[in-house]
Amino acid sequence: MSSILIVEDEPIIANGLAAMINSIDSKINITITGYAKEALRYAEDINYDIFLLDIQLKDYSGFELAKEIRNIDNYKLTPIVFITAVPTRELMAFKEIHCYDYIVKPFKEETVKTILETIINYGVVKEQEVYLKLKQKEYTYFVKQDEIIYIESQSRKIFVTTIREQIELSTYTLSQLLKELNPNFIQCHKGYTINVNYIEKVDKANNDIYMKGAEFPVSIGRKYRDFIRGNLKWD
Repeated sequence: MSSILIVEDEPIIANGLAAMINSIDSKINITITGYAKEALRYAEDINYDIFLLDIQLKDYSGFELAKEIRNIDNYKLTPIVFITAVPTRELMAFKEIHCYDYIVKPFKEETVKTILETIINYGVVKEQEVYLKLKQKEYTYFVKQDEIIYIESQSRKIFVTTIREQIELSTYTLSQLLKELNPNFIQCHKGYTINVNYIEKVDKANNDIYMKGAEFPVSIGRKYRDFIRGNLKWD
């Protein structure tokens, strides 16, 4: 079950946000607190998928709380939405915290629901859908792993090719992403990791793998040939 932590010291606003979330998905587990210290304890004990943080809290700022949350390994890329009456703080939030979005009080229900629906429907990990969270500058991408065809490392950049698009990143290495990928992904070259579910054919003579939906074949590196033969059951 997905979980959301609302950190807001005005009960009317907190309960209103909870009601909006329930109207989008009634199965989501919602925790509410008005204190940053208590929120941090919750974050350490429970695995949350989204944080809604008011910047002005009873004990200390939600901005500082967000920094503490980002220092927890599980939450490096977890969506954070700030709730604020001072929209100018939004620039600092995007730069230092990499928050997903912000809500300005007093807010319109339609605006808030649009933000929350996007995160809940596309950013929260579902039971049978595993997402890869990718951060690039002020953007966070949530990519379904089963839609990734292959990932390429080239000239200190990473290119994630999916059935829908190609995402260019400069903040990761191939080895870092491999740790986040499911067992369907194998490395076939120092610069390539492929999703075995998209393999169309293997050209053993030229050491190439043809992938469904890819314009060019993916090369098999010399040091990976025995590994690929074993995993793909080559003759």
